[in-house]
Amino acid sequence: MGAPSEVTVVAALRTELLFVRGPKAALGVGPRAQTALRRVLERRSPKAVAVVGYAGGLRADLRPGTLVFPDLLLDRKGTVRVGAERLARAKELLPQARVGPLFTDEKLTRRAEKEKFEGRALAVDMETSVLARELFRRGIPFLAARVILDAYEEEAPRDWRKVLWAGRALRCSWVLGQAAKALREALCAA
Repeated sequence: MGAPSEVTVVAALRTELLFVRGPKAALGVGPRAQTALRRVLERRSPKAVAVVGYAGGLRADLRPGTLVFPDLLLDRKGTVRVGAERLARAKELLPQARVGPLFTDEKLTRRAEKEKFEGRALAVDMETSVLARELFRRGIPFLAARVILDAYEEEAPRDWRKVLWAGRALRCSWVLGQAAKALREALCAA
C-alpha cells in the first residue's frame, strides 16, 4: 500500500480544496483545467489523482451537501468508467455517498439547462470527464467526488460573494475535505 502523499488531489477552485490536506492543486474551471492538470502531472508525477469539487444536482432528492461518487463520467464525447474496486473501497469509507453517473458540461449549467440532463446523471459539473480522459490516457488511477452545491431546483449564482452561497460553499468544502481523505485511502489500498 502506498503512502497517501502519493495521491494528488485536484479541484477547479481553491475554495474546493480548503479542507484538503497533502498534495493538492487548483486547476481552474472547465476545459482549461486539462492544461493545468498536464502541468501538475509533469511537475509531481503522482501515482494516482483524486478529483473533487462542487456539482449541480440533477435529482430532487440530492440536497446541498450530498456527496456523490461518480461511477460513470458522461459528456458530449462519450463515457469514461471509474475503477469499480477503488470506487467500492471509497464507498466503504464514506457509506453516505451516493454512487451514480456524473455529466460534465463545459459551461455553468443554469436551472433551465438542468432539465436536459435530468435522468441521465445524478449531478453535473464542468471538468471531471475532461480530467478523467487525460488521466486514463496516461494510465494514472483516479477517483472523483462531487458535492452538491446547488439543488436541482436552484440556480447557483455567478456572484459567489452572496452570503447564503458563501456559507454553503464553505460547508460543502468541508465535505470535500473528508471525501479527499477517503479517496486517497481508496486509491492507495488498491
